[in-house]
Amino acid sequence: MKNKSIYFFLALFTTFTITSCSTDDGATDTVSPSITIITPQDQDEFELGETIQVKLEFTDDVSLASYKVDIHFAGDGHSHDSRGEYEEWDFEMEGTLSGTSQIIHTEIEIPEISNGKPIKEGEYHFGVYCLDAAGNETVAWRKIKIETHPHTDQE
Repeated sequence: MKNKSIYFFLALFTTFTITSCSTDDGATDTVSPSITIITPQDQDEFELGETIQVKLEFTDDVSLASYKVDIHFAGDGHSHDSRGEYEEWDFEMEGTLSGTSQIIHTEIEIPEISNGKPIKEGEYHFGVYCLDAAGNETVAWRKIKIETHPHTDQE
């Protein structure tokens, strides 16, 4: 009788341990969130000192957590100007998200001067990162141009 009691309690303990350690029906959030960059559009041109109107839409099947906007120079880093009179502009902004869908509206001012030097004109990468509550990440990119006088179709 003593052996049957030991086996019964061992079986009960094993069942309890397996049941308590399992996740909700084995479901794990493995789906990455979605990013829609509404503005700026790919290849948009901006003038030094201008403000970039940013509109981003984030969605996730379970729960959003955070986002980051990253803007940096896209050139290959070489210059024919040995005086180094220009500064490549870098910008980062982070924020929190909640729920399964959120739209972010913000403005980013493009400086004309950074570290006492004029901002380098040219192509820049506009990147957006999104993290959901489970740690899944998505990244979306656009190329934008920053110039003294952007080209327009009317010229």
